Amino acid sequence: MNKYRKKIKHLRATFLQFANDRSIPGHWPEFLEEDFDFIEDLEIRSNITPLQMRHCNKLYRKYRNV
Repeated sequence: MNKYRKKIKHLRATFLQFANDRSIPGHWPEFLEEDFDFIEDLEIRSNITPLQMRHCNKLYRKYRNV
C-alpha cells in the first residue's frame, strides 16, 4: 500500500468518526454523502491525480476536528 492509499484510508476513518459523532446514524446530510462518495471512489481508482489529492487534504482539514 503506497502512501497515498494510506492517506485515503486514514481520511475515510476520520470522516466516519466525524459522521458518527456529529450526525444521526443512517441519516447523513447531503454534503456528507457527497464527500463519502468521493472518498469511496478514490479507494477504487488505480490512479489519483494531484487535484484529487488536494481535495482529500481539504476534506481532511474539514473533518479532523472531531
